[in-house]
Order: sequence, then C-alpha cells, then structure tokens
Amino acid sequence: MDTSSQAAGNHKVLRLVRPSVVVLCGPAGCGKSTFAAKHFRPTQVISSDQCRGMVCDDERDQRFQDQAFALLDFLLDLRLDLNRLCVVDSTAITQSARRSLLDRARRHRVPCVAVLFDVSLQTCLAHDQARPRTVGPNIIERQYELFQQVKAGIGQEGLEQVVVLREEDLDNAQVEIAFRPVMDRSGALAAGRHARPPERRGPRPAPRQHGSVNTASEGSPAAAPDQSDSSADVAHPEPAEGSNAPGAVTHPAAAARGAPQPSGGDGTS
Repeated sequence: MDTSSQAAGNHKVLRLVRPSVVVLCGPAGCGKSTFAAKHFRPTQVISSDQCRGMVCDDERDQRFQDQAFALLDFLLDLRLDLNRLCVVDSTAITQSARRSLLDRARRHRVPCVAVLFDVSLQTCLAHDQARPRTVGPNIIERQYELFQQVKAGIGQEGLEQVVVLREEDLDNAQVEIAFRPVMDRSGALAAGRHARPPERRGPRPAPRQHGSVNTASEGSPAAAPDQSDSSADVAHPEPAEGSNAPGAVTHPAAAARGAPQPSGGDGTS
C-alpha cells in the first residue's frame, strides 16, 4: 500500500483507476469539496451532504443519517456496477464509515483509496467562517482531534492506497485516471454486470452503525494512465464502439451488446 502519491516536480500526482472508490477524508472546512469540484466530474462525486438534502430537504439535518447514507451506498452500487469512478465526499473520520466503504469496494472487486486532507485547524476554521452554511468551531475542533488518530492508524485498515495532501499540495495537485475494466473470476470482462436489474438485488446490507461524533456534515494493479489529468478525462471519453484509433479501449458495455442477458440479477458527513 502506498502512503503517499508520486510527485512530479513540485506537483503531487494522484494516480487512480476507474472503477474505484475514492474516499475523501478530513474535518469540515479542510477543502474536500473544493478539491472534488476541481478535479472530478460532478457526476463522479457522491456527497453525503447532498444525499442528506435529497432525502430530507436540509443538508444540515442530522436526524436522517441512516437514510442519507443508504442513498449514498445505493448510488455507489449502481455506479460500480457500471465500472464508474466513485468519489465519496464525506468527513470519513470514523473507522466504521471507512470500513463500510472499503467493504463495498471489495464486494465489487475494485480498489479503495483514501485521500487525507492534512491541513491546519486554523485553515479549517477560516474556511468554515467564510461559507454561508457554517459548521461551528466546536464541531470542527472535535473532528480535527479525531483526524489526528486517523492519520496514525489508517495505514493498517487494508486500503489499496492512502494519499496525504497537505496545504501546499492543494493548489498544485494533479489527478490522473486510468481505465481498468473489472474482470470476473475467469479473467473475462465482467460485462454481464451491466445488465443486472437493480430491483433484483439480494437483501440490502444492514444500516451503517454511525459513531457518536456530533458533526454537521461527514488490490488490483493500476493500468498505465490513459489521460494526463482529470480534465483530460472529461475532454477525452472512451472511444465509441468500433473505433479504430490506436490504443482504443472497448468499454465492457460494448461486450454486453448482443450477448444473452442474465436472468437475475460514521456518523459523519
């Protein structure tokens, strides 16, 4: 497991594969959402705040944590079934929250990567005061204390990669995303996964056991990068079916066309 990303000059480079689960981890105000908006497509980011807003109309309402994270997990399953990148924007400062995401990634046989936002408490507090919806210093200070414990022990949790971003990295960090289709046990493309109707899934897993922290928001080898950064990922999608471009990658969904369809199918935010 890597404990840091590779550096190119003065830039820290995050090398990710798609599909995978990327867990953004850090206290409120550390810059997770800003980083996600800068480096990933809006559709690739699954925010616990937004999920809470969708289920109860108020991103700040902590009474509906179970429903919000049930929606987050449901979206993860749907996207991973389609070989998509999933960037989870939540504080993820409890081990139970990270374990739930790691277990889900393993069920889908995709990597799970944690990105730690190691910024100062003063920076977190300043960011919080500058936005319309504040979390408050007491909550951020408590989250910051827990985050120090996360940094000390997360390397033993079984994640494929742990990347640490410090304040000086946030402005210059780069993200590279390589496409690595999921294979089944025989080594063939897992194309049949795309046709599995969500309504035919087995019983849903038990609801997450969230911690008691009061907060206002919450191993496969990588292929060679096929894009230089996340903006290139947006500008250059995978080649369409039948493309003869050199090095074109046929998406697993193409393999599924014409094939017989299967009959079945952290208290933080």
